[in-house]
Amino acid sequence: MAIPIHEFWVPILAATLLCFVAGSLLHMVVPIHKSDWRSLPDEDGILQAMRKAGLTPGNYMFPHPPSMQAMNEPGFVKKMEDGPCGTMTVRPAGKINMGPYLGKQFLFHLLVSAVVAYIAGIVLGHDVVYLHAFRFVATVSILGYVAAIFPEVIWYSHPGHYVMGKVVDGIVWGMLTAGCFAGLWPR
Repeated sequence: MAIPIHEFWVPILAATLLCFVAGSLLHMVVPIHKSDWRSLPDEDGILQAMRKAGLTPGNYMFPHPPSMQAMNEPGFVKKMEDGPCGTMTVRPAGKINMGPYLGKQFLFHLLVSAVVAYIAGIVLGHDVVYLHAFRFVATVSILGYVAAIFPEVIWYSHPGHYVMGKVVDGIVWGMLTAGCFAGLWPR
């Protein structure tokens, strides 16, 4: 018999809090994310050129073809061969206020935990043993945390060390979620 999602409120909140704290530690203490980002060469010159060009917040691809057909035109092909080629996201100018970012990260963990609770509640019953609940919740939550990075990797060529850092984050978060759920399973 399915377990209603409201019976999972304790493991949902515990997993959310643990994953949020672990994410902070993974990014501030553990060196796995230290090389995720690099500075631009001649950063001041490039930033000045971007300001002069009137670059506004948004997603950009360079070089950018005006149409799919233009991707095969000799001028565009030469731009691609000469490089650099890439994608970038430009944020609004100004000081970074961590509060909204941290709030959204907390909500992300809450959403993943709630979806995991919903799925686990449908599949597993009240009498599930710890190891079975742990394995099931770990599998679902790791999938939820990790799978979305791979289309980004396929299309936008993220560096391997960046991807591995995200995979490690997802595995840690998934295992913490599994421990919370298996240990605090509604009986």
